[in-house]
Amino acid sequence: MRYKSTSMKRKTSISKRSMMRTTSKLGTASIMAALAILILTASLLWDSSAAAAGTAAVGTAAEVGKMSLSLDRAVELGLAYDETLKKAGESLLGAEASIREAKSGRIPTIDLVAQYGRNVLKPVLFLPSDMADAFGGVTKIELGEDNDVSAVANLTWNAWTGGRVSSAIGVTSAIAEVVRSGEIAVADYVKFLIQDSYFLVLLADATLKINKAAYETTLEAVRVARVGHSSGTVSRFDLLRSEVELENRETPMIVAQNDFERAFYTLKRRCGIEPHVELALSDSLGYVDQPEDLDRLLARMKETNPEIISVGHQIMAAEMNVKLEKAARWPGLQIGANYLLQGQWSDNMSPSVDNLAHSSALTAALVWPIFDGQRSKARIDRARAELRTAEVELGRVSKDKELAVRISRITLVNAIAALSGREEAVSLAEEAYRLAEVRLINGLATPLERLDAELAMTTARGQYATALYAANIAEAALELTLGGGTAGKYRSAARKETDDE
Repeated sequence: MRYKSTSMKRKTSISKRSMMRTTSKLGTASIMAALAILILTASLLWDSSAAAAGTAAVGTAAEVGKMSLSLDRAVELGLAYDETLKKAGESLLGAEASIREAKSGRIPTIDLVAQYGRNVLKPVLFLPSDMADAFGGVTKIELGEDNDVSAVANLTWNAWTGGRVSSAIGVTSAIAEVVRSGEIAVADYVKFLIQDSYFLVLLADATLKINKAAYETTLEAVRVARVGHSSGTVSRFDLLRSEVELENRETPMIVAQNDFERAFYTLKRRCGIEPHVELALSDSLGYVDQPEDLDRLLARMKETNPEIISVGHQIMAAEMNVKLEKAARWPGLQIGANYLLQGQWSDNMSPSVDNLAHSSALTAALVWPIFDGQRSKARIDRARAELRTAEVELGRVSKDKELAVRISRITLVNAIAALSGREEAVSLAEEAYRLAEVRLINGLATPLERLDAELAMTTARGQYATALYAANIAEAALELTLGGGTAGKYRSAARKETDDE
């Protein structure tokens, strides 16, 4: 998405006329002078706020004591701060650890075991009665000494597993890709929320400036109407109308101020910025381009959408899981070696050399599960059902995402068309307001007509700012449906810490 700083300042050209006429009617001269001041004030107020209505830019980097925040920087801060994205990053780290665990099945393992025992009652060996004479009539003999120690080292290597290890590696690798795609999907959604918050601040700022300008213009109109009513040139009805209009303009201004503060608080929360920090947004709501052709968008969606990619990896994991369950029927060959040191003694603190014994062995074990009570078959059937479920899910997700792209594209096209219409409506309302002021100066219109024209212009400007926001957020929504917009552009905090270690 490209954001353009398009200044839409509209300079209202007002012909300045001499209001001080040599006349004996001092009241009329005062009214005309006040009207000239009113027109000049309205022009200055609009010049100071027109940029907000057109581009909705908030502040500048030069504002003292404020942190300049661009949209890209806001997205960067939000992706680094968001708690949900951090959780997704931790889940990915766990999935990657599962891959290493599965690969460890190919590496030999070594175990060391040391044991000490104190024979409180020694074990006894019973002899047959016909052997008692050879041992002086004794039929039971105590075995061992008071202290018994042993230390053993075992080495085990799965020489052949029938495909169990390779299938397990395939399953965990596919699951890791599922989690990675899920992390990208979360990042895409976080980015969209930040964009929406940023655009809402811009819209709220534009609305606030428009309402402030309308209030100040109406306030000046009330002052002029009161002066005119005192001199008898303005009717009581026109005065009451202007006062009521002033009251009507105050509430929208207060609401706009509160909406502006609320939008700023939301943006700060999304970006991890403290609420007391003053911000000046450096980007603005610019015009958006027409979307690409539908076929190109759909092709891009199939390649980049993380949810579709995730389900594709789920299918791969299910296929490898079927292979893993089938591998359980095949024999496995395990090679082993061990070394044993054993000793027993009673009198001394430590055993003598004569009380120690050493032994070692090499082993080879072939295990073939001939019959397991149909457990393997049941697990294979379950794995196949999970595979079919993943395939059905892929079809559902693909169709839903295709529908989302179609709808998002239509929404964007409509928003762009509405934006063009609103811009023309602003131009027309501004021209009507300019003519009403000219007619009022020349005595051809009443202040009431000017207020009506000003109200129409304010409404048109507000609608234009809203249409500008709608076009920008529609473009962001289309990017969200396409997916993958944050791939390769961020790294979660957990991943950074792991890399640093």
